[in-house]
Amino acid sequence: MHQRHAPVQIAVEVRTGRDDSPLVYHIIDELRREDVVEFQDWDQAPWNFYSGFPGQKGSVQDDLANWSFWSVPHRTSGEGIRVPDGRQFIQVRAFITSEEVFAFGRLNSLSIEYSPLLANPIVGEVALMEDPHPTGGVVEVPLGEPVTLTYDVRADFSSASQTGFDAIRLQTPEAVDFQRFEMGEPLAIVEPDSVKVDDRELVVYFPSRPVSRASNQPLRLIFATQVFNYSTVFEGEVFQIGSENLPQSIDGGDATPLVSTDDLRVFAPLQRLEVLAGVVLGGRVLTPNGDGVHDELAVSFTLQGIEAAAVDVSIYDLGGRRPGKSLS
Repeated sequence: MHQRHAPVQIAVEVRTGRDDSPLVYHIIDELRREDVVEFQDWDQAPWNFYSGFPGQKGSVQDDLANWSFWSVPHRTSGEGIRVPDGRQFIQVRAFITSEEVFAFGRLNSLSIEYSPLLANPIVGEVALMEDPHPTGGVVEVPLGEPVTLTYDVRADFSSASQTGFDAIRLQTPEAVDFQRFEMGEPLAIVEPDSVKVDDRELVVYFPSRPVSRASNQPLRLIFATQVFNYSTVFEGEVFQIGSENLPQSIDGGDATPLVSTDDLRVFAPLQRLEVLAGVVLGGRVLTPNGDGVHDELAVSFTLQGIEAAAVDVSIYDLGGRRPGKSLS
């Protein structure tokens, strides 16, 4: 028998919760509304072909108040799990897929590494620099335009074993222009020990002024960036430099009275969403006849509100004909 490795992929998603049930169960009451009940009561209630009768089973929904959303799919070993920390319960689901009908895969084992909390809780909130108290607590930013944001973080210590942190890492959807770092009450500008900035990440190190149980200070990052999606979450984590402890995620919450968003998300007004924006041509003339003059044309553009997409670009002559093949 001929044997070979099957083209099988596995993706693992994770979510964390504060209680032992990630679902909320409902039963129809006398006013034909849905009441929240324990699973045992819901399980004993009858189904009915005609929905809406009192006493019968109602809907089953995700418990978004006590459980996080599912994480992004993890496809390789060693990836950091981006779900809220400091929660007692964790749920895992795995997807095994293949493009071949008769191929199959098997998951033999799965291990998750964890470490003690650095603090509990650690909360953050983001806001526009010029509008710290937006209407309804919702941060609205224009798509594709530079904006200056504040990112406040506050830690509490519920146990003497929690050691604190001396660095913060912020995941950003686009490149950022780091402006300054502030700490204390009231906030004051602090020169960080070092800063690392790349296309999707901002890391600030401050081991000379660590956040600990004995010296617990709120902190603020101020930076400029752009967003290109209707909803963007500025995920962050704190960690100890050189420690074996894993980084700890920052949860959205009330980090400071100076800001009233209580969230790490920013939104773009949907009515302003233009998927294709910022089209720029590298030249005014294109004559691809092989003479080495104007044979190539650089085209740059921005896609807004889209995570990823395959793009086809076609070129037409002055008569409206497409003389060549599409470019991808």
